[in-house]
Amino acid sequence: MAEINTTEVKKEGGKKRSKKASTRVDLTAMVDLGFLLITFFMLATTMSKPKAMQVNKPAKLDKEEITKLPEIPQSKTLSLVLGKNDRLYAYSGADIGTNYQIDSMSFSRSGLREIVRKRQNEVAQKWEDPQQLFVMIKPSAGSNYRNLVDVLDEMAICQVSRYAILDEFNELDQEILSKTGNEIAVLSWKK
Repeated sequence: MAEINTTEVKKEGGKKRSKKASTRVDLTAMVDLGFLLITFFMLATTMSKPKAMQVNKPAKLDKEEITKLPEIPQSKTLSLVLGKNDRLYAYSGADIGTNYQIDSMSFSRSGLREIVRKRQNEVAQKWEDPQQLFVMIKPSAGSNYRNLVDVLDEMAICQVSRYAILDEFNELDQEILSKTGNEIAVLSWKK
């Protein structure tokens, strides 16, 4: 607790001088109170829960069932090839041998989101429903996990309901990757 110390000082002539008072405050209780408050707030707060994006995996199909599936018209598709050095290559509605335009972009808001919105508008004009857009996401061995998560986030932001992560590359994808110096080896998503 608090104490007051008093000392008497005598002068040389034998007269007493006034008393000096010094105070000393014991802060032990304040330290205890500080630790109690820290402990209370640590136990009373709730930690933010991690948010996970749900990725639905398709059921395993036989070869017969795969051949019975309807094909998606190229006019409804957008292909995203993830390369190394945080680069992304997009093309849409292109069969091998026809004219196509490859857009090289970064994962920024003005890059990928703009391409997806533009493609949604094109599909909406032709098919009268922007939800008909089907996005094929193809990560290469040079891409990293963060790039894939960024693309999946953009799919959620742009409200693309139909997309797939593919582990196969066609001739055009391999041509894109070889021209840009990326590895053509494909990541394997199967365990």
